[in-house]
Amino acid sequence: MTGLLIGVTLWMVCATVVATVLGRVAHRGDTEELGSIREWDMDALDHEVHHEH
Repeated sequence: MTGLLIGVTLWMVCATVVATVLGRVAHRGDTEELGSIREWDMDALDHEVHHEH
């Protein structure tokens, strides 16, 4: 049982590392390909859109 718990823990750590790296790569690709360095504030955009109607 302990081996299973260790295996699951290692799997989750690896998955977290891979997800973090892929997220950073995707963000970097977006900024380089699109030429956008602007950080979007999604809460402010949602607020503006809901108050337009």
